[in-house]
Amino acid sequence: MGAPSAESVADGVYWVGSSWPQGEMACNPYLLVDGEDAVLIDPGSPLDFEEVLEKVQSVVPLDRIRYCVLHHQDPDFCSSVPLFEQRGASFTLVTHWRARPLIRCYGVKSEFYLVDQHDYQLVLPGGRALRFLPTPYLHFPGAFVTYDERTRVLFSSDLFGAFSPQWSLYADAGYLERMKAFHEHYMPSNDLLRPVMEGLLRLDISVIAPQHGSIIRSDIPTYIRALRDLECGSFMKPVRKSLVAHGSFREVVGLVIRRLAAVFGGPETLDVVRSLPVTVDEQRMEIIDYDVPGHRLWDALFESILARKGTEWLAVLEPYVNKLVAEYDVPLPEVFRAALERAETTAYALSKEILLLKELNERLHSGIKEAEDKLSRCPITGLYNQEFFWNYLRSDLARYGGSTGSGAALAVFDVDRLDDFRLAYGEHEVNHLLRNLARLIEAYKDAPTMLFRLEGGRFALYSPSGDQSEAINLAERIRNAVDSWEGFLEKVTVSVGVAWAAELDQLIGAQQDVASQLYRLAVARVHHARRQGANLVCARSPLEGILQEEYGKILLVETDEVALEIIKGALEAQGTRVLVARDGEEALRILENQSVDMIISEVMLPKVDGFRVREMLLARSTTKRVPFVLISHLKNEASITRAAALGIEHYLSKPLVLAELLGIVKIKLGRRTD
Repeated sequence: MGAPSAESVADGVYWVGSSWPQGEMACNPYLLVDGEDAVLIDPGSPLDFEEVLEKVQSVVPLDRIRYCVLHHQDPDFCSSVPLFEQRGASFTLVTHWRARPLIRCYGVKSEFYLVDQHDYQLVLPGGRALRFLPTPYLHFPGAFVTYDERTRVLFSSDLFGAFSPQWSLYADAGYLERMKAFHEHYMPSNDLLRPVMEGLLRLDISVIAPQHGSIIRSDIPTYIRALRDLECGSFMKPVRKSLVAHGSFREVVGLVIRRLAAVFGGPETLDVVRSLPVTVDEQRMEIIDYDVPGHRLWDALFESILARKGTEWLAVLEPYVNKLVAEYDVPLPEVFRAALERAETTAYALSKEILLLKELNERLHSGIKEAEDKLSRCPITGLYNQEFFWNYLRSDLARYGGSTGSGAALAVFDVDRLDDFRLAYGEHEVNHLLRNLARLIEAYKDAPTMLFRLEGGRFALYSPSGDQSEAINLAERIRNAVDSWEGFLEKVTVSVGVAWAAELDQLIGAQQDVASQLYRLAVARVHHARRQGANLVCARSPLEGILQEEYGKILLVETDEVALEIIKGALEAQGTRVLVARDGEEALRILENQSVDMIISEVMLPKVDGFRVREMLLARSTTKRVPFVLISHLKNEASITRAAALGIEHYLSKPLVLAELLGIVKIKLGRRTD
């Protein structure tokens, strides 16, 4: 075990890991402290949990850890999270949506904060900003790294990690080669590494804090450039070099020896080299002379490695050897060739089993695809649904770092007088109308534009870039096509609002949710078009005050992220300002500092449930008269009786009928919300 104290890396940043076990891949959890709040980063596995816990508690008590950043789902990063929860930690898990379903498999209880849904940033209560930089497929599709803007520390996840048999907390002179060896094994290609590294070169970084290996405190650009130029993975494209021009076999054997020394240490490497017919400068690890043909020396080196150190050393060297074979056109060493022949024999023997597994995998993939479609598509129109719309919109706008300068356009189409149509013809004909409308809009849109089905009679048409006049003309063509189409049971029209991300520059700050504000602006223009008589396209209404206009302020207390997004989007679309809390304690804290016109709350909340929240609000003169609406899957005789005793007039069952909830809001706030 290592020392029980944490190690300060930068102002308010601590390494809280364990150096156990020596001789293997060390894991590095970190703790970031900002005033009364703390963030735990990649807490590690159960193997070193007790030591990590001790070091964390030497800095802050567990109840001060507000967030836990999980760069991806591997067990060495986050399988200790349930253990922290069992010891009393109550934090929010910060990760990517692709990692969330896998992290849940560890049995975690905490709520999630998805970076791709929050413009890849997190602002702590004290104002400290953490930026999350996507690093896709390095080595997980949803991988990202964290940059602390205050200290300029980059928490780099798997990037800049290394094999560290002789581990040290800070990188030493040989770390660069160990780092290269690690990435040759775990990163898929230079095509993926290069653009990420080029982006990091433009960033002001004071410290690189990887999850494996050692912390890098100096000469940062050298390490970044080394990975930028590193050929690795299955898609290596090495530059061919002349063996003669580079000193015959002496050069390539020397490269392998120096790599061994960097990864496994000088004494261990010399144990291998001293059995060879060579003279070596043991300080510089360079071959001075050798007494056998070069090709024989090349094979003898790997035979000695196998005899003295076993297959583990050969496995670490394999990507590097393949790279040298391609670069210098040297033969694959006999040791590796024999291993390949054994692998081919084994592969042939298992071919029938592999074919069977492939067939099962294809069936599984088909089942997963079908399940994903059910979750992400509207069952009526076949279009992507509202949840997918929010994920896509936030992800696309996040490419610009939360900036509104993307040139993106959003058009929202809303069917006029849909409730009257439903009353006259029934739900079946409404669904038929929506299917026909989806086909009609699809026929007019171009390839880069995405069409989504939202709630009610609302559709969204999103274009990542384009000319404003073209977007308006497209909206007008679609509106006219709907107006003149004779395939509906009666005349149907749509009101359309069009908005551009670039318009928001003057209205919102960089920390706000650009996606939500863009949608809100488009919906506000739908309402404006409807107030002008409907069946219109509104694209140039005055901006002054349009996003600040409020039809009341509501506190929404909800734990389910999907339900939260749907309800919040529907309320904001009608001009209501929505505050969000994800547990009862957070709701009570918000209401201590802000007044609201209504509270909509789930019954089953962490920390303080919905009934107890209502009881505590009744005891306050400032909140006892605020309308309180309960929503929950839990609704039975006992819960209804308890709600009535607390003076709760509206208790809605999930899944919600949004129109019912919005009708209650309209009545309670006493304002126009259509």
